[in-house]
Amino acid sequence: MITAIRRRLGPALRMLAFAAGTTLPLAVHAQAVVPIRIGAANATDHAAAFIGVEKGIFAKHGLDAKVVMYQSGPEMINGLLNGQQDVNIMGSVPFLAGVSRGQPLVLIGHLHGDATRQYYADNNSIVASAASGVKANDVKALAGKKIGLPRGTGAEGYLLGILGENGVKVADVTLVNLQPSNQVTALMQNQVDAIAAWEPWASAAVARVPRAVRVVSAGCKSCYDPGTILTTRDEVKTNAEALRRFAVAFAEAQQWLRQHYDEAAEINMRWVSGVDLDVMKQAIRRSNYDMRLSRNTQDGYTSKAVPLLVADKRMTPGVDLGAAIDPEFVLYAEKTAPQYFSDLPPIAADRRF
Repeated sequence: MITAIRRRLGPALRMLAFAAGTTLPLAVHAQAVVPIRIGAANATDHAAAFIGVEKGIFAKHGLDAKVVMYQSGPEMINGLLNGQQDVNIMGSVPFLAGVSRGQPLVLIGHLHGDATRQYYADNNSIVASAASGVKANDVKALAGKKIGLPRGTGAEGYLLGILGENGVKVADVTLVNLQPSNQVTALMQNQVDAIAAWEPWASAAVARVPRAVRVVSAGCKSCYDPGTILTTRDEVKTNAEALRRFAVAFAEAQQWLRQHYDEAAEINMRWVSGVDLDVMKQAIRRSNYDMRLSRNTQDGYTSKAVPLLVADKRMTPGVDLGAAIDPEFVLYAEKTAPQYFSDLPPIAADRRF
C-alpha cells in the first residue's frame, strides 16, 4: 500500500524537491510534518532561524516552524518554561542563571560560538557617546559612568568580564536597565554614557549616534558567552524527533548564513526592525555561527561564565552543568548531515563529546 502511494506521488514529490533545491530522499519528504515553535529575539545572530523559515529549510526537513519573538532572554526563558515554544535561541546568562535556580533547562546546541576554544563573546561591544569623553580601548574611563544594557543577559556578562580584566569594579559604574531596541536612543539622548550591547545594536549605535566610539569589541578572554539553543527536559523526552530534525535544519541554515552574509542581512531586516541594511551587513559578520557542542562548552562555562556570575550573585556556587548539556542532537546532525559542518574548523579529538 505504502509502495503504491509512493509510486503515485513520486513524480510530484521529486518535482517539489527539485524546486526547493534539495536532494533529500523520498522517505524524508514522505514523513509527517512536525510542528516546532522557536523563541527568538531582535538580534542579528538569530538570523539562522529566520533563514530557516524564509528559505524553506525547516519545511524541507519536515518541520512546520513558527518563530515567537521576544525582547530579551529572561522573557524567552519564561515562555519556554510555560510551553509557549519548544526551543529557544538566546544568550548564555539566562540559561546559567536558570539552571542555578533549578529550572529544567537543557542546552542542545549553540546559536553562535566557537567549539574549538573556551572563551567567546564575539558578538558583544561597549559603545560610548562623544559626550562621555571615553575613547577607544580606554575601558578604565568607564569608571563613574552610566552604562545602559539589558540586565541579566549576555551583554551584562560581557560588561562584567571586560571591566574585571581592566581593573574596574562593578560598583564603580552605574548600570541602567534598557531593552536592546532602546539602547541607541538612550545613548543618542545622553541618558547613558555608554551601552553594552550585542549586534546589531552596537553597530547601529556607532552608525547613528554622532561621534560614538566603539570602546571595545569582543576580545574578552575571561568571558564565555556563546549563544544557546535551549529546550527543556520534558521536550527532550517527548519531542526528540522534532529536535533531531531541527538540529539538522539549523545546521543547514547556519551554513547558508556563513556562505551568504549579505543576503542573510536582508532577511534579518524583515525580522529585526530599526536597523539600516548597511549596518546589518556589518553586524551579521560579528558572530561566529557554529552550533557544535564540545568539551570546551562545559569547560568554558565552568571556568569563566559561572565564576563571574557567582561573584555577581547571579548564580549559586557548586552548580553541576553536566545534566544541563545534551549533545545528542548536534551529534545526530553531524553524523547524518556532515556536509553542513564541512566548512568549520575541526574540533580536537580530545575535546569532542
